[in-house]
Amino acid sequence: MLVKKMLRDMREHKMQFIAIFLMSFLTLMIYAGVGAEYTGIQQTVDAFYEDTNMADIWVYSNNINNDTFDKIKSMDSTLDAERQLVMDTTANLESDPSVKLHFIESNRIAKYYPVDANDIDLSDKEGIWVDKKFADAHKLKVGDNITLKYNGITIEKTIRGLGYSPEYVYQQADESIVPDSKLQGFAYVSYKAFPGENVPYSTVLVKTDDTADVYQQKFDDRVNLSNYTVLPFKDHSSVIQFQSEIDQHKMLGSMFPVIFVVVAILTLITTMTRIVSHQRTQIGTLKALGFTDKSLILHYISYGFYLTVIGSILGLIIGVNSLPYLFFPSMSSFYTLPVWKSGFDLSFAYVAILLIMVAVAFTYLSTKNIVRETPAQALEPKAPKVSGNSILERTRVWSKLGFNARWNIRDIKRNKIRSLVTIVSVMGCTILLISAFGMSDGMSDLKTWQYGTINHYDNQLIIDDNATIAQIDDVAAKVNGTKVMTKPIEVKVNDIKKTVNVNVYNESELITPTDENMHQIKLPSDGVTLTRKTAELLGVDEGDSIQWHLYGEDKWINSTIDEINADPSNQGITLSQDKLEEFGYNFTPSMIVTNNEVNDSYDGISSIFTIGQLQNSWDDMMESGNLLIAVLLVFALLLSLVMLYSLGVLSFTEVEIDLATLKVIGFKSNVIRRLFLTQQVTLAIVGFIIGVPLGYGVLRVMMDSSGDTFYYPVHYKPLTIIISFVCVIALTVIVNLLLSRKIKQIDMVESLKKTRE
Repeated sequence: MLVKKMLRDMREHKMQFIAIFLMSFLTLMIYAGVGAEYTGIQQTVDAFYEDTNMADIWVYSNNINNDTFDKIKSMDSTLDAERQLVMDTTANLESDPSVKLHFIESNRIAKYYPVDANDIDLSDKEGIWVDKKFADAHKLKVGDNITLKYNGITIEKTIRGLGYSPEYVYQQADESIVPDSKLQGFAYVSYKAFPGENVPYSTVLVKTDDTADVYQQKFDDRVNLSNYTVLPFKDHSSVIQFQSEIDQHKMLGSMFPVIFVVVAILTLITTMTRIVSHQRTQIGTLKALGFTDKSLILHYISYGFYLTVIGSILGLIIGVNSLPYLFFPSMSSFYTLPVWKSGFDLSFAYVAILLIMVAVAFTYLSTKNIVRETPAQALEPKAPKVSGNSILERTRVWSKLGFNARWNIRDIKRNKIRSLVTIVSVMGCTILLISAFGMSDGMSDLKTWQYGTINHYDNQLIIDDNATIAQIDDVAAKVNGTKVMTKPIEVKVNDIKKTVNVNVYNESELITPTDENMHQIKLPSDGVTLTRKTAELLGVDEGDSIQWHLYGEDKWINSTIDEINADPSNQGITLSQDKLEEFGYNFTPSMIVTNNEVNDSYDGISSIFTIGQLQNSWDDMMESGNLLIAVLLVFALLLSLVMLYSLGVLSFTEVEIDLATLKVIGFKSNVIRRLFLTQQVTLAIVGFIIGVPLGYGVLRVMMDSSGDTFYYPVHYKPLTIIISFVCVIALTVIVNLLLSRKIKQIDMVESLKKTRE
């Protein structure tokens, strides 16, 4: 009988129960779906690193002879080590792509991952194992020959296999702003294939159980080596770039769904509590018929239990197996992994359990309070709330208010909890909208900031590694350009170390640094400037001291921070050419920027980019982030619509008798509809006003947790607030329109029967 009753109740109040199901479904779908995307990527790359025995340390030097290598292997911190010669070669193919060629003695650390054909055979002098994405881009296959050139040396080999490498999850050539397999790739050959007697090894890959700092100290003490670089795993360029991407997705995918969960729980609590409260008379009738307290409690608990269980399970399954695959195509165009698959984290199940427990717990508490009463008490309608005159009602203002305003003020005062939950739900909706639109604005501002406010040049000329000083000066004079040096450095303060860039150029109108408010500032020509993002990561400010050195150089420089600037994507320190040379480093430009027209025939220049190409490449890099924001925004609007509708149904149910009374005494349906809409819009406006600053706070937290690479501005555009406000009010009006037909369908006789003298 109780099962039949439950099915009948669900049929009669289907929209309320559908709303409960949808809240659970949408919440778990977005939480698990977005979480499965970045969790899956993290789990996949971690497994890839583990399967290929990824290196913990890289040692780079031009002096790695047998004696040095033996010292490295004999260190107590070294678990395993292997050495390689890595050369930048050019393939004899269309567009002359660059190929990082590895001559290897073994394949134990950062192992080549075969995909097509066999693994590396170190006894095969004629074979070469090539990057699969590079081979696909050039339509190469196993058995084809490939010719590589390096400093006048020609190396011709037969492709024995295609595969991937953990060192090249992300790779970018000098000829391209974004990864392009037509322009760059990697390859492995046996050390026996080297065209000479002795291989001049340049890299040692190390496995260690020590931290990078401890290993560095022991290395300095035990290995007598000059001009070397010890690079830890976390600072490897491929690792940094891919981990920054994952961190950005984590940032977007954690804050938004948490807000979803909080707001959904509040709405779920209110909905289940009200549903049970409105069945008070039925509970009294069932008690009078002999149903036990336990059976009634289980009966009403089952309402929320079944719906949230079904909704949560479906949301979890569909989310994990659908949403991640929206992002993988754009991710796989920039990064290389053997597989792309969604992941699973126990937090997904915990959220599902939390939703179910909340629905059960509050249904139990609501039912328990009514069941404790005697049948006679339960059959009596709950006494209406009595509230005295408020302060407003004692003022002259009250007499000047119309009936609409008076009725809504008193109704809100009588139903404070319902009104509060409505406001909180609108606050959650506002936070989601403000955060999503604000993040979209932030990404757009990054591009404008980078290629409008800071950089004012039209062309960027990338200098070839083998270019001479004379060639560089000649090109700079021809194009009237500014020479810029950008090199990776290691900077440290106390125990904190970060890998950033040093940017060296003389004062120029083509590059105008800014502060965090995007206002242009003038950098000191005889000082050191640190970006705001790096300063925050190191915990320093203007006037503090830092230590830094160029990778490949032993000498550490002690510097005082003379100025703080802000840059959206290029973090590190900025110096003038004279200041760099004062520290004992040579000025070696990596690019020339100019506003003049250029051609492609300059000696010493490897590639040329226009500002349009740079902006398009930026858009490509931001594609997956923008897609994630769009998905979150769509789900925010859907969930907000469901929540507002659920609360609107509850509001209508609670005032149905009052509305029926108004109809009896002559109020038209459109007047009553206006009463109902006025209250909902008023509560929505209050929730929106409170939600805007909270949305700003959430957005700031999200921006600050976006990794070490990007520094996001947080500036509210008036249009963003206006669009968010329009969305909130539009959702409120849509809900009112959906409920307006209920006002026309009010049965005045049946509704008034619910009241008793």
